[in-house]
Amino acid sequence: MGAIQVTGLGKAYRQYASRWGRLAEWLLPGARPRHQEKWVLHDISFAVAPGEAVGIVGINGAGKSTLLKLITGTSQPTRGTVSLQGRVAALLELGMGFHPDFTGRQNAYTAGQLIGLSAEDIHALMPEIEAFAEIGDYIDMPVRVYSSGMQMRLAFSVATCKRPDILIVDEALSVGDAYFQHKSFNRISEFAKQGTTLLIVS
Repeated sequence: MGAIQVTGLGKAYRQYASRWGRLAEWLLPGARPRHQEKWVLHDISFAVAPGEAVGIVGINGAGKSTLLKLITGTSQPTRGTVSLQGRVAALLELGMGFHPDFTGRQNAYTAGQLIGLSAEDIHALMPEIEAFAEIGDYIDMPVRVYSSGMQMRLAFSVATCKRPDILIVDEALSVGDAYFQHKSFNRISEFAKQGTTLLIVS
């Protein structure tokens, strides 16, 4: 069973008046700061219990995607901590980690290993990945020829080919056709019934 604990989380980015300010800070580390901090998240705390489903809703620029990146570890917080229990599968940015010159099959192996699956696991699950994605012969073509919907189909199929303890989904499912969105939400619902912890942003 998966659980998420977020405590005092904050993220600030440095803003420089010019590119020379950044260079000056690098070259003169003891000199006065030449940047201002822009906080996009400040003092966020919450917990998602095992088997619970939580949705985060907000306008563009509210920091939703930044929060998910901090939770999944693709970005580091300025302050605070994140604690995860269990195997995590995340769909953040569409096709994130896919190499455009590799085939869908090659990218599936790479993406699967990034979420903790072995090459043997992926090989055994590949028929299911192909069947769920429903992209046909495109599985053996370079990802650069894929539509955004096809990328989403493959990314979702790989991320969910084995039930995770925690599933984190950004707005990736807003891309593509209604048929596959419905199919994806059915799989997510099945995971929830089996005890997967869900964190979804819209």
